[in-house]
Amino acid sequence: METVVPKGLRGIRSDFAHFCRVHGAEGLRDKLWVLLVSRAFWGLAIYRFGRWVYALPRLPSLPFRALYLVVFEVGRRLTKTSLNVLSRIEAQVWLAPQGELFCSWGSRIGRGSMIFGQNTIGVGGRAGTRGHPQLGERVVMCPGAAAIGPVIIADGAILGPNSLAGRSVPREGSWIGIPAKLSKAPIAPPAVSRPPRWRVEKEQHMQPEPFWPSFRADLERHYIYFDNPGRLTRLRVALINDGSWSMGLYRFGRSLRTIPPPRLFAPILWTLYYLSELALGLLTSISIDVDAEIGPGFYVGHFVSVRIGPGVRIGRNSSISQMCTLEGIGAFPARNAPVLGERVYIGSGAKVIGPYKVGDGAALCANTVVAGDIPEEGVVMGAPGLVISLRGSGEFIYLGAGTGVRDVVPLQRSSAAESQPHGVAPASPA
Repeated sequence: METVVPKGLRGIRSDFAHFCRVHGAEGLRDKLWVLLVSRAFWGLAIYRFGRWVYALPRLPSLPFRALYLVVFEVGRRLTKTSLNVLSRIEAQVWLAPQGELFCSWGSRIGRGSMIFGQNTIGVGGRAGTRGHPQLGERVVMCPGAAAIGPVIIADGAILGPNSLAGRSVPREGSWIGIPAKLSKAPIAPPAVSRPPRWRVEKEQHMQPEPFWPSFRADLERHYIYFDNPGRLTRLRVALINDGSWSMGLYRFGRSLRTIPPPRLFAPILWTLYYLSELALGLLTSISIDVDAEIGPGFYVGHFVSVRIGPGVRIGRNSSISQMCTLEGIGAFPARNAPVLGERVYIGSGAKVIGPYKVGDGAALCANTVVAGDIPEEGVVMGAPGLVISLRGSGEFIYLGAGTGVRDVVPLQRSSAAESQPHGVAPASPA
């Protein structure tokens, strides 16, 4: 018997109750938090609405279909999810709050599955044999995992970070790599975020982190790529750069966290922070938890889908690119989160999930999945990642002439090139 796909208001209510259970939201405030921050839930709600619309007789449903198309187009841009109404998304499916999911029209996501973001479930295959993935029940797709073509993912399977299921996964267990292969070691997905609590008490062990000194160091990492930038250039970078926005909000939150304001103003300031965090997520897809510890001079080079979870520690003068995930695991993710040293370069699509240590000056290549501790100056590549050299991050992180780190003088740039620095220093003059 074919599983019924929930639709309409009843399906939306069922999904919301499931999201609240997964996130541990019990009270009204916690449930409101789930409703506000889980943009993926809204993408799923739009899908349930579409299933209801397309179940109606065609002629009476035409106005609803037109409304659905408008809501879908607006929603997929805000929620960063694209769930085709002709796909089959069953009950008790959970999508990570940050979304970033594409699901093609003939695909299936089975009951009880968990999708952690930056995922593609799409059509593929050779000419004449093209098809759509069919995910069984209780399937887990870690950040960056993809299933393409007429593949079947068995019940209870876990697709590891940045893994590709280009052929069927025949049984449950942990699968990782390109193509995905059965892993001897179990793969733990990232921890699910929990509703925040108001911060009104100063924790004695935390060092105060004033806003301006750290944020100024973050901005300097952007300014270093300009030749003697003036005030207007500095202001422009601070106001229009997505990385500046994200670090400005993070530093504001850290100042509240480590230097609590008077009790009278604390709820107001924390409310302002959380609302700004919601807006930033919609605009930039950057999510940096206030309980992460990031040293000054952090460079966020791009704006698409960056997630840094609670407990993550990152040293001074490090850089991160787009589509990256740094998260803890287990019931206490802050205790089982990655620790990165100074001058660490995190390439696009890299994932560090779990209590791994990355040494000073290390470089994580694009789409690397860290599966163990990384030595100082280690260069890591692959899924799971392997140390391929000890050349370090010097080719990727520029700290200016005279610093000893990529100690070259930047070439003169045209005004067009200046408009969007990309985080990689220009080549050394011949």
